[in-house]
Amino acid sequence: MTAVAAPQIVAPAKRKTFSSFLRRDRTLTLTLALLAGLIVATLLGPLVWQIQPDAINLGAVLQAPSWGHPMGTDDTGRDVLARVLAGGRTSILAGLTIALIGAVVGCVAALLAGSMRGWVDTLFTWLTNSILCFPAILLAMAMAMALQPGVTAVVIGLSLHSFPWYMRTLRGEVMRLYGQDFIRSTTALGAHPARVLFRHVFPHLIPIMILQMAAVFGAAVLSLAALGYLGLGAQPPTAEWGEMITDGQQFFLTGQWWIAGFPGVGLLLAVSLTTLIADRAREVLDPRGEFIQAK
Repeated sequence: MTAVAAPQIVAPAKRKTFSSFLRRDRTLTLTLALLAGLIVATLLGPLVWQIQPDAINLGAVLQAPSWGHPMGTDDTGRDVLARVLAGGRTSILAGLTIALIGAVVGCVAALLAGSMRGWVDTLFTWLTNSILCFPAILLAMAMAMALQPGVTAVVIGLSLHSFPWYMRTLRGEVMRLYGQDFIRSTTALGAHPARVLFRHVFPHLIPIMILQMAAVFGAAVLSLAALGYLGLGAQPPTAEWGEMITDGQQFFLTGQWWIAGFPGVGLLLAVSLTTLIADRAREVLDPRGEFIQAK
């Protein structure tokens, strides 16, 4: 009697620890440290620099940077450093909110569309394609005018436009994973579909979500600043980098460069560091490349 060999279960892809890549990629490590420092400074800076960002001092109008006001003052005597910290907090928290909302909604939509296929996949694909027909900033402008100009309306509009990018990218990865041998073997052994989805499929989506969140965060901060520049973002007296650049541009050519210059530098750093992190991390978090390898 011929013995029947037991079926072999193919092990899932093995993921390396992210710390190993940080040790090898010093550029990525330095960039992450700089971005973390910028975030900590904007979030915790007001605890150290306790001048109120909206405090008007008509006796200190348009003062150049000094020991008392390291970034100078604006046309109403408000401390620019305090406003840069407050504006950074507004921009960074809004960017993180947009990236997280888009990631959660997009991931759920991708898991449903990629696993259920059929009309569910068709519905989500049609919905994402319809939203992507509109530019992000145009959709955010429409939301701001329909509701009320402000950070909340911009966050809603940009979050609505961000989730289709997650869904389109993650949906393809979900479909690819369902074609892998280790998923087929797990399903053949009688594992519950929900267990397969969340235990074996979802962990492999996390690296892609991290990359997408980095890109969305940078774009969201830049879009928020653009809408603030147009007067549809944060409304006075709320400090926000784009709104501060708008207020300071009229003084830039007359010598008071610090009013628009310092928030512009903060915006440039946040967007540039995020973009560099996304580019460098793509090489180490690519699930088809080095980050996830076959065992």
